[in-house]
Amino acid sequence: MIKTEYLKFRASPDEVKEIDRICVTLRLSRTEYLRAVAFGGSRPISPSPAVPAAAMDDSRLASLEAGQRDIQMALNDSAAAFAALMTNLNEFLRIPSFREYRARDVAGDSIKRDGEAEDAYLLRLAHRYFIQYQVWPNADDKATFGLAPGADLAKFPKTKPTV
Repeated sequence: MIKTEYLKFRASPDEVKEIDRICVTLRLSRTEYLRAVAFGGSRPISPSPAVPAAAMDDSRLASLEAGQRDIQMALNDSAAAFAALMTNLNEFLRIPSFREYRARDVAGDSIKRDGEAEDAYLLRLAHRYFIQYQVWPNADDKATFGLAPGADLAKFPKTKPTV
């Protein structure tokens, strides 16, 4: 059983008008407002009047559909950009075979000097490969090393030589 006590306090007519003005502005009863003031609580949540929904006409529907298409296109562009980023990141993190590394060197700006022997070129390229990927190529594995016509792969070092 809840007991309610009534409290009284004296206020001038101007103070009562001010309290009533505040209550109307906040859409609160005097009791709700004075309780919030007395206990320092936040404004009690009163049920707000329902706002009627705007009528849905054809132009508004077309506008919403156009906005939805724009959002969907932006999402598709973002997804494609993210997929490209992941592809580039995976390619960056992947260690290519030495054969692929050699092919990239030949296709790009090759480090091979004019008149340089194939053995010396492969050794210099292997050093660059080791610096970049921290893996020394194995000349015995033809699938990952690749063919090297004109080079004596028996002389190719098994581990990185100290320079």
